[in-house]
Amino acid sequence: MRRVIAFGTFDLLHEGHRFFLREASKLGQELIVVIARDSTVEKVKGKRPDHSEQERRSAVEKLSFVNKAVLGR
Repeated sequence: MRRVIAFGTFDLLHEGHRFFLREASKLGQELIVVIARDSTVEKVKGKRPDHSEQERRSAVEKLSFVNKAVLGR
């Protein structure tokens, strides 16, 4: 089985995110999405995300083409 892993912040989940993840899911039989931690987003982008890491993980996991969404380390 081919697993595909996608990484991102996915704050304010929008159609561009959905398109990216839908296309990624076509590359294998299982799509695992790693959601950036709040602390990582703050370091990289210089500000905290609008939605918490748990809210972002939950929103991504609800997408029908995502098999599993996990928080980064």
